[in-house]
Amino acid sequence: MKQRNRPKQADRAGAPAVPTPGLAALAPPVSATPGPLRYGLHDADGHLLLASDPPRGARIVEAIGDVVTADHIAVIVPGNGHHRGNYFSERGPVGPRVRGQLLLRTMQALDPNSRVAVVVWVGYHAPSGLAAAAANSPARDGAADLARLTHYLPRSAQVTLIGHSYGSTVVGLALAAAHATDAVALGSPGMGVWRRDQLGSGTTLWAAQADSDWIRFFPRVRLGRLGLGRSPLHPELNARRFETGDISGHCAYYAEGSESLRNVARIALGRYDDVTRPGVGAFAPHHLPQRSLRHLEVAA
Repeated sequence: MKQRNRPKQADRAGAPAVPTPGLAALAPPVSATPGPLRYGLHDADGHLLLASDPPRGARIVEAIGDVVTADHIAVIVPGNGHHRGNYFSERGPVGPRVRGQLLLRTMQALDPNSRVAVVVWVGYHAPSGLAAAAANSPARDGAADLARLTHYLPRSAQVTLIGHSYGSTVVGLALAAAHATDAVALGSPGMGVWRRDQLGSGTTLWAAQADSDWIRFFPRVRLGRLGLGRSPLHPELNARRFETGDISGHCAYYAEGSESLRNVARIALGRYDDVTRPGVGAFAPHHLPQRSLRHLEVAA
């Protein structure tokens, strides 16, 4: 893989002070469950993995594109029902890997001259279904590993965390410790927090919720280990809401060719002026950062 000059690993928080080696020199990034994920690029049968549990484990993190040289890195965090065992076999529109490929192609189409990459982060033990998703413990347990990933990635890159459904809860709980320019919540049941200051500072929060998404009926509470906190669209969290176009339901935010997917790609590229608002059009430049329960689609 062609690499350009990057800061040494010492420039990444918590990483050892050694130069970034080529893929062939890296040991397989296998993590023992349930310990912290160990990040390090490894070529596994043609797939660039950043981390992985052993074969019977749940977690896997794949880089699609060249994360070493990328100027814009989108990290997608899926919701319920996804794990290492079905990661490569899920080929439909709800598969995290398929969504990552769609997002990368959309970013490349919108800005062919930018160096872009996508990380598909199935780096936590996702709930198996809607009932299990009432608990916030899987999100809390995974948030630290997601935050650590953002410090492992090149600091010069714009990093955007994108959580769909329960994945947005993981993102919300990771933000206070993460190094990310933007965070995007798609069909969020709650960000895991109750106040804006619990999301940290320095990250712009974006959100989308289709009019037909059943998630709008999800209870917005948090009592100990139950409940997922406030919606990103609550005035207290005050996310910038963007247009989703004509998508329908809870699982179509990455639909190919949709305004939803294009807007996610625009945010990940830092093209904030082009992001469209529901029924209004593009956001005004001066409002943006200056940097240039079974039937209800529970597989998120």
